[in-house]
Amino acid sequence: MKKLALILTILLVLASAIGCGAATRINDQASTGEGTVSAPSFSVGSPGSTRPTVPSTTPAPPPAIQLPPTEAGSSGDAFAGDTDRLIIRTGNLALVVEDVAQTIDLISKIATDTGGFVVNSQSYHIGESLRGTITVRVPSETFETAMASIAGLAVDVRSETTNSQDVTEEFVDLQARLKNLEATEQQLLVIMAKAEKVEDVLAVQRELTNTRAQIEQTKGRIQFLERSTSTSLIQVDLEQSRLEVKLTAGTLNPRVGQRVQFFAEVSGGFQPYSYEWDFGDKGKSTLANPTHDFKSAGDYTVILKVTDDRGNTATETREDYVSVTGGWNPGSVARTAWRGLEVFGQGLVNVLIWLGIFSPMWIIGGILAWWLIRRRKKAR
Repeated sequence: MKKLALILTILLVLASAIGCGAATRINDQASTGEGTVSAPSFSVGSPGSTRPTVPSTTPAPPPAIQLPPTEAGSSGDAFAGDTDRLIIRTGNLALVVEDVAQTIDLISKIATDTGGFVVNSQSYHIGESLRGTITVRVPSETFETAMASIAGLAVDVRSETTNSQDVTEEFVDLQARLKNLEATEQQLLVIMAKAEKVEDVLAVQRELTNTRAQIEQTKGRIQFLERSTSTSLIQVDLEQSRLEVKLTAGTLNPRVGQRVQFFAEVSGGFQPYSYEWDFGDKGKSTLANPTHDFKSAGDYTVILKVTDDRGNTATETREDYVSVTGGWNPGSVARTAWRGLEVFGQGLVNVLIWLGIFSPMWIIGGILAWWLIRRRKKAR
């Protein structure tokens, strides 16, 4: 058991040393085409032996990674030119657009037309401003074109940034590490096949499980880098420039002299906003949410005009929106009288119901009172 533990320790130390040195040797090996490697071999002792032994031979250097040739067709450094390096590119845009929803649809079309796809998108309000975000992935070779096309949809480009991350060295190191881990796994399988004791099998199995986990993790990182370098991420923040206005009133049927609260709902544009209210009776206001009292009965048309900080305007008109009633109105009096009659009728019905429920008690009480009075008279 001690010899097996020693074998496993030596094997793991060799694998770690090979992985650390692979990155510094990779370019020289790729250009010179230095020989190939076979992982350290293990032999099993005589048939009577129950423990594997390690030969005294020194393991050969790690295998050379065959990098793709350059445009000239040589087998030299595959990443000598910028076009051959592995670059993760991302872009961020902050745009002011005429219509957020429509722009999201147009950006989605740009992404799909270039062979990309939409990662996510949404629209929302921040206060009175309509906003939106959309994130897309496009093929790396169309990154610049897609960025320019998306920026061209804006009324104003608030910001535009790009970022590039070179992951070439990490990618090469991961490939070397993967080969070394796979070689280690094969040698552990050989040891597993030759082990006879249960404790030896369990010890090797633990190392195999750990090695397999590292292999899967390394493969996952390699796949992530491949996907990230084949497509570029573009995130766009949108703010709507088109003004949209809506007006509402606290009550639509006030009496003469009753104060009415009005409310303005504004989205888009560029803050701050200015307001122009017209209440239809020559009354005006420049407040965002004014109050107004009408001096005479009638139907009034209310108009709201909003202007943003860049001079864009939006207007909403509501014809005969507020109906004002006078101080005395026959219809109002009739309605009030009818409501009073309903209340009186409800009270009368309640009394009759109570009398009906308790009528047996009243009858019994009356009979008892009559009997007592009669008895007293006889006693006299």
